[in-house]
Amino acid sequence: MRFVSKEHEVSIDEEIDNVSMKRPHVVILGAGASRATCLFGDKNKRKLPLMNDLVDAVGLRSRLEDWNIDPNQNFENIFSDLYGKNEHQKINAIEHSVENYFNSLELPDKPTVYDHLVLSLRKKDLIATFNWDPLLLQAYVRNRQAGLELPELAFLHGNVKAGYCEQDKVSGLVGDKCIKCGSFYQKSPLLYPIKKKDYSKNSFIRGGWNFLKHCIKYTYMITIFGYSGPKTDAEAIEIMKDAWGNERLMIEM
Repeated sequence: MRFVSKEHEVSIDEEIDNVSMKRPHVVILGAGASRATCLFGDKNKRKLPLMNDLVDAVGLRSRLEDWNIDPNQNFENIFSDLYGKNEHQKINAIEHSVENYFNSLELPDKPTVYDHLVLSLRKKDLIATFNWDPLLLQAYVRNRQAGLELPELAFLHGNVKAGYCEQDKVSGLVGDKCIKCGSFYQKSPLLYPIKKKDYSKNSFIRGGWNFLKHCIKYTYMITIFGYSGPKTDAEAIEIMKDAWGNERLMIEM
């Protein structure tokens, strides 16, 4: 599915031919994009989960059963219910398992959809992802070695490998040091599925959303890949609507 401005609609051939195009191309990624990138598992055959199969992929089934929680529910519903009941100990245990699993994921050695994606865009463009997994960042890092200018990245719900320096407003990989002050980058928080997410609480998340809103306002094309707009992202959808404007949208299937 692609959303484009009626006024500024261009074809793929026109985009390629017109190297002077100044408006950004914005690509928004959801969990389906990572699943498509590693359809049969990551480098070590670990599954790239969607919300409806995350419980089994991460290994939460037995723990949920011990808590008398139906593990066949969508992960969004499970987490939102626990959050609504202030079950902090259970929430912390789930978050720990999820973070450990996503940290273990590795991009295959051969070129993937994400490799092609980062190489197909220009520096003026933006890839904004809702995904916690590190695959996009891994593709970005290994292709940066080609010497090309790659698109900007924004991690709208945080990422297990994305870090930042609060003092210098610089971002980088978790485990690396800030290029300005030399301190280790802080881990970006992961925003879990609850109905009311505070996108302004963390400067890294806030910066990504502000940049996305700016790019959407001036973009000539938005491509949405693997993102279904679940109910717990209602606030995110409203933010995108405010920036883009419903009257300017057209849907291409």
